[in-house]
Parts: sequence; C-alpha cells; structure tokens
Amino acid sequence: MSKTRAEALQALRFIAVGGVATATHMTVATLLYALMHGRVIAVANFIAWLVAFSVSFWGHQRVTFKRQTTLRRFLLMSLTGLAINYAALGLLLLTPLPPLLAMLSAIAIAAVSTYILAKHHTFALPKQ
Repeated sequence: MSKTRAEALQALRFIAVGGVATATHMTVATLLYALMHGRVIAVANFIAWLVAFSVSFWGHQRVTFKRQTTLRRFLLMSLTGLAINYAALGLLLLTPLPPLLAMLSAIAIAAVSTYILAKHHTFALPKQ
C-alpha cells in the first residue's frame, strides 16, 4: 500500500474514532446539561470529557494508529484538548450564542486541535 493511501486511511480512521468520541462527549454533555437544568455547565462538560476520554484512548490505540502510546502521553494530549475546549467555551459564552451551542462548538474546536496533537506528537513514529 502506498504511503499516501495509508495516511489517508489513517486520517479516515481518526475521523471515525474521533467522531465517536466527540459524539459521546456531546451526548453526555447534553444529557448532563439537561439533568442539571443548565447549571454548572463546566462540571457537565468535564464529566462528559472523562467518558469520551476512555472511548478515544481505546479507539485511537486499537483502530486509528494501531500502536500503543503511554497513558501519560495520551492524557497530556487530551488535557491540552480539554484546556482548548474550556478556553473556547469561555470565549463563546461571552457571545450571543446559546450556552448549549457554545459548549458543542467548543467541543468541536477541541477535537480538531486534538487531531493535530495526536498525529504529530502522541502517536508519532520515532524519527529514524
């Protein structure tokens, strides 16, 4: 298989796994948001991130990259994504967007950032 084709397939697998993890994050966040009647949005977002973290860790190791990484490296990547998520959420909550849409948009922004970190750092092959 050509390198270009292999990279394209890896990107598609990343999108699939990341999509499932992001959908998990958004679904759990939305459910918690509703259960908490819109209060403590940061707590709902964090709990949802924890659930999505496990989906993402398993999926990216087993499906996307088909190689192991350390929990430490993955956690660092994921926490960076979470920090981006909270920064975006904080900014978006200052806009006229409804809070739920702001939270879902912040999750999407963090997902794109996490892809870049995963590809170029967390799951990067050692330089030869």
